[in-house]
Amino acid sequence: MNEIIETQNETKFVNGIEYSEYPPPTSIIKATELKWAKKLRDEGSIRLNSVSFYQVLEKPELGDSNEGCGMLRLNGNPMVTGSTNEVFIWCSAMPDTSIEVLKSLNKTYDTIIRVSDVEDFVSRIMTALKELKYTFLPHLGQVIYSRGEEVSKKTLNDQKWHYNIFQKSSNFVHQNEYRMSFTNISFNRIGKEYLDINIGNCNDIVQIET
Repeated sequence: MNEIIETQNETKFVNGIEYSEYPPPTSIIKATELKWAKKLRDEGSIRLNSVSFYQVLEKPELGDSNEGCGMLRLNGNPMVTGSTNEVFIWCSAMPDTSIEVLKSLNKTYDTIIRVSDVEDFVSRIMTALKELKYTFLPHLGQVIYSRGEEVSKKTLNDQKWHYNIFQKSSNFVHQNEYRMSFTNISFNRIGKEYLDINIGNCNDIVQIET
């Protein structure tokens, strides 16, 4: 039986993994190219991109210069938060997201993958990350499309930890994103735009839906 620890901000820690909402979705989906879908399913090859990677990515649907910046307004005054730690993320979508929308995010996308066991999937990622000799804090949750909105003091105080990683502009709401973030809490910086890891054959929890 899993031990569930609820934080002051109502996130939940389960087996060392933080969830904004628990339990997670029964499945998540992601648009990609068929060659990468097969490498993930058959070999367990997966790339985690840094927040800084998306900040300079010149693709309107995928890049975001404000990625990782938590931005709200209180009584008309801007409130901005960020992270001094390196954060790497893996982006996917809720299972009810439009397949057509996801494939349209990038002209090279021709395939949808479905992860049918989110908890097992992130556990495999964490096992692979431990081999890198850094310490990562994992956090999973739905992206909230509230960047720049006016909020009450109570709403501001009730924001989940690291909400800046899970906040985007309403311009991206059609993506219906579910995100996995991995924060480097080691004393040493990694200094890379992405991490390529291998989590082993995933035929049991990853399906390809072209």
